[in-house]
Amino acid sequence: MFILFLWLCCHLPLLSAAQQKNPDHNISISAVNEPISLVLDKLSRITGITFSYNPDHIEASKPISLNMKDKTLAEALNVILPPDNFGFRFSGKQVVIFRKSIPSTLPLPQSAQKETSGSEDAGQPAPDTVFITKTSIRHDTIALRDTITKFDTVYMMRTILRDNPITGKDIFSNQTNLSKEQTKTLKFEPGFSLSWLMVDPIYDGPEKYQQKLEKYRNSNSGSQISGSIGVDLKLHYARFSLGTGLTFTAFKGKFDYSYETSTGGFFRKDTLDAYYTLIEADTAWYYVIDSSYIPEDIQANRYKTSVKHRFFEIPVYLQYSHPAGRSLVYVKAGIIAGFHAGSEGLMILPEGDGVTEMSEVNFRPVVFSYLFGAGILVPVNGRLTFDAGLTYRQHFSSVLSDFPVDVRNRSFGIRAGLVYKF
Repeated sequence: MFILFLWLCCHLPLLSAAQQKNPDHNISISAVNEPISLVLDKLSRITGITFSYNPDHIEASKPISLNMKDKTLAEALNVILPPDNFGFRFSGKQVVIFRKSIPSTLPLPQSAQKETSGSEDAGQPAPDTVFITKTSIRHDTIALRDTITKFDTVYMMRTILRDNPITGKDIFSNQTNLSKEQTKTLKFEPGFSLSWLMVDPIYDGPEKYQQKLEKYRNSNSGSQISGSIGVDLKLHYARFSLGTGLTFTAFKGKFDYSYETSTGGFFRKDTLDAYYTLIEADTAWYYVIDSSYIPEDIQANRYKTSVKHRFFEIPVYLQYSHPAGRSLVYVKAGIIAGFHAGSEGLMILPEGDGVTEMSEVNFRPVVFSYLFGAGILVPVNGRLTFDAGLTYRQHFSSVLSDFPVDVRNRSFGIRAGLVYKF
């Protein structure tokens, strides 16, 4: 039995260390003078692992600072809570944190006391009495206390025990604070967004087409149901973000154009006056005649249809975000590369009064636009952020190629989306 106890005493630390093996991938975390409880909450959101602990044992309100990159969960916990004083028990997606007790010296058994009292020069236990076995049993009792600590799972409900009344800061303490996540660490976040656009077409051209341009402007108007849908990709560093993505955008409008044509007709001649002159012996007569054209066939033409321009777009923009409570307000500016994906509807011919199909007009395969925007980022939970804002965009050049009249689109819109945080 003595040999068995001695073997357990030597191997118990190794068994405990084996239980602390962390299967998760490497993580990165940073904090500046933040309470230990808040750092553990942030670590829980990053790893998806729940921590159970007694706040009194770990001094949950004690502030700490750290900046770790590509570390395991066990390495991060050893920095937050020194392993000399604390132990960790991994169980699936839960980690129990317990404080190690310093074993006290156990009283000698009666048999040993009798042996030592009978010896005059024995200030220490007899060499063959191995009291480390008793110490190992005491250490085994600590492991049982670790099992009892599992009942501290109640602290996952964030029960607050204190004399001061509970305030809103305590009730919403689990809500993500986006301003504290603006660290000098590169972060990648994907997202999804929808935009509603109010389109206003712009027409321009040489001076000889100025009268024609009025017909273009009067016959075309923007639609109220234009919009875009797409995925967003952002790279964050401190308060700045570089964004891109892939978006499908549809510019819709209305076309309403009418004109008249006439064919045939005849001239009606009226004599207004007659006079004569004497040239020697002959009289020469001269007549003044008024002629007017009477049309025979007048035809009214009217075209009324919808107009659609579709683009696949890749935006590139720079965004600056400023803290506003737990949220962020931002402004952004950038450029959009639009790849033409088809158009439908009619267009007025630059020469004459007729119209032509959009399919008969040459469009530029790629057209660029500039973009300005502003909005707000609001935390939903530890992983999702709601993004809402306003945008303004306009084409740099005409969407048509080899056409005397320039056609550009500008739009003002409302944008909403969700951002996912790894």
